[in-house]
Amino acid sequence: MRNWRICLKRLVCPIFVSCFLLPLSSLFSAPPLVLKESMGGESIWQNLQVLEDPNLNFPMDEVLSGAKDSAFKQVSSPNFGFSKSRFWFKLDVQNPRSEKLDWFLEYNFPLIDEVEIYGKNIPKSTKTLLGDSFPFDERNRDYRNIIFPLEENPNSTSTYYIRLQSESTIPLSIQVYTNKEMIQKMNKEQIIFGLFYGIMFVMAAYNLFIYIFTRDKSYLLYVFFISSISMFHFVNNGLAFQYLWPNWVWWANYSLPFFICFSSFTGLVFATNFLFLRKNAAKLFQFMMYFAYFMGLVGVSTFFFSYRFGMILSIGLTVPSAFIMIFSGVIAFIKKIRTSRYYLIAWSFFLLGVILYSLKSLGVLPDNHITRWTIQIGTALEVILLSLGLADRINYLSRSLKESVRDLSHAKTKIEESEKRFREIFQGSEEVILMLDEEFSVINGNRALSKILGFRLDDVKGKKLTDLLYKGKGHQSDLNTILVNDKITDLKMTGSIINFKTAFAQKYVKEPKEMLCRLQYVVFDETREVIATLSPEIEDTIIQLIDSEKVELAMNNYLRNAELVSQKITFQLAKYLNSIEQTEVRSSIREIIINAVEHGNLNISFEEKSKALIEGNYLEFLQKRQEDPRYRDKKVKIEYTFNKDYVAYRVTDEGKGFDHKKHLERSLEKLNEDNAQHGRGILMAKSVFQRIEYNEKGNQVSLIKYLNQ
Repeated sequence: MRNWRICLKRLVCPIFVSCFLLPLSSLFSAPPLVLKESMGGESIWQNLQVLEDPNLNFPMDEVLSGAKDSAFKQVSSPNFGFSKSRFWFKLDVQNPRSEKLDWFLEYNFPLIDEVEIYGKNIPKSTKTLLGDSFPFDERNRDYRNIIFPLEENPNSTSTYYIRLQSESTIPLSIQVYTNKEMIQKMNKEQIIFGLFYGIMFVMAAYNLFIYIFTRDKSYLLYVFFISSISMFHFVNNGLAFQYLWPNWVWWANYSLPFFICFSSFTGLVFATNFLFLRKNAAKLFQFMMYFAYFMGLVGVSTFFFSYRFGMILSIGLTVPSAFIMIFSGVIAFIKKIRTSRYYLIAWSFFLLGVILYSLKSLGVLPDNHITRWTIQIGTALEVILLSLGLADRINYLSRSLKESVRDLSHAKTKIEESEKRFREIFQGSEEVILMLDEEFSVINGNRALSKILGFRLDDVKGKKLTDLLYKGKGHQSDLNTILVNDKITDLKMTGSIINFKTAFAQKYVKEPKEMLCRLQYVVFDETREVIATLSPEIEDTIIQLIDSEKVELAMNNYLRNAELVSQKITFQLAKYLNSIEQTEVRSSIREIIINAVEHGNLNISFEEKSKALIEGNYLEFLQKRQEDPRYRDKKVKIEYTFNKDYVAYRVTDEGKGFDHKKHLERSLEKLNEDNAQHGRGILMAKSVFQRIEYNEKGNQVSLIKYLNQ
């Protein structure tokens, strides 16, 4: 009975294994790698089986002896992301050829910490434990990636075990090559990397030279960004470990998260400057600068964290940095900033490459030929496209400079013309005009000084205003000096216009000259000067003798005559009005006459004058109208009547008239709200005269002021 059971057991077990266990085990197996005469970088992750050791406690002998072969599973993804586990991979290799085959197993990810390979046929000269945790000169080949030279006997089958462990992401970027194809691959990489880093170097040097000649900070910031992103690529590609610091293992690892953060920092700062965000989007500028400083701080702090945490942190923050820079370009484009077009197109390519590479590093995207080179591709496109933007920027600056030079030339011409007109008005005035410094010493004076007082400018230049007063015998001259000093003190304290009457000396006539003096401040860019206007007075006795007066004048269209006429027809009012009231009447009449010239005879509309004043070319515009044959011969008629009861003026122009009712209804508050630079003459007259009447056409106005009220 027992023998029967043993026979049954021996018969059923093989049938069960062949029918059930073998098919199930095939689900977890992978096809062997069949070596060929020519292999040019075929990826073999689908030929691998994986065994994860999360607690790092699997005995090596147990794995290598095959005791755990049943626990290996077929690899489902070529990227394991960041993991603290130790991974064992089993690779079956077949050489169906009748001759020995030399081949290379390349781990195409230079940032892996440890890669170790085990097998019976590994050549003794091959170093089996490599990675960036060991000095670079321990490698089998002077190459940025890890390479294991292997050999396979003819018509043989071998099994290799590969152990991977790293604080960085763990991609299964394992490829196989034969000798010829390996050499070709290295040569192609040298050419590609040479072109890429050559472009980066040329662009950095080019922009540095532009900065030296233009001193535009945008170019210097761009140099910093190009340098930082180039160093990131140099580290990420394994070239920095190969050429710059082959024996600095710690720095070779920790430099990568630092340069990731530093690239984000320089990119954000460059974007704010290149897009003029400080001026056009102040809040966004502040936010980006704060985020940039935060990225710089994170970059420094990565040296104090574990490598894995530093990488996860830096990569995790790079993605929002990319979105922020894209968003800033969109905002600049909406605000129609010229540089935003090239910026948005160029940086979109680059940032897309950063995002794709970050997702690949985090294990979201697979590791393949596209995702492996997305940053290089994006950077190359970014540099090429942004160089077009920089060239456009230079052209734009050149055009702007030419326009600025042309505008400055026009402005210089206008200033010179304005200075000529000012000198003409200044020198042509019938009043003595003195320019004084803040110490009330004479700086300049017009021709009326010689005409009225007999002094040349050289006679009074540098003298105090009080030195020009009449120095006679008695206390009267002392009182004049005290009066003038008091008025000067009033001007200093109040800053308001000061009017008074005093006696000035004459050069050839040793008699006092009674004159009305007006002092007022005029402010320039960095200095303040004083204008002293001296108006000669006719003897008060003559004014007292005038009971009534009637005058009719016809004036041309020169505005300087408005001041002379207004003085002439208001001088006699000193008999009934004080100096302030007399000045108010004179100013109002002058404004009415100017309105008759500008808006009447010269047909200058309110809008035309406003536009010319804003553009700063009103004097040129006025001169053209004065010379226009349609307007140059027109006259302004002024009728003036004065008696003991009232003073009346009638001003008539030869223009088309205007809607006087509309202007009479306007208020000073409304003009101030509209920031109007003119249009206050009628309002001034309304506050001075009791009656203002326009004819129906609007080209004649009558003004009456009662003197006994």
